[in-house]
Amino acid sequence: MLEILDVTNTGRRRRFSLAEKIRIVEESLSGPKLARATARRYGIALSGLYQWRRQYQRGELGGEVPAFRAVELFPDGIAPAVSTAVTSGPIEIALSNGRRVIVPPDVDAGVLTRFVQILERA
Repeated sequence: MLEILDVTNTGRRRRFSLAEKIRIVEESLSGPKLARATARRYGIALSGLYQWRRQYQRGELGGEVPAFRAVELFPDGIAPAVSTAVTSGPIEIALSNGRRVIVPPDVDAGVLTRFVQILERA
């Protein structure tokens, strides 16, 4: 007797190169609340993307580790000395109203200050 078997697709596990993982992680970090959309776009589990993000931040995926620096807020009219420290990656600023701003390291401090003030009032 001849028996026919159905073979179902078991959803073969996808493999991503380190370069692809870095690109996907950086895309997920490029704006607020993009992790879920990015994971969905690439067909990966959200928990897997969060694991890659932790590995990225620890430098385990290769490439440059993003650096975070503490920022002190000063009342209006008090201008602290501007640091000339050079950073190579984007700078993320979390505003008090919950918004996040990501700017390049060479952004003009005056323009950034005015922009943040406008966003804080909005």
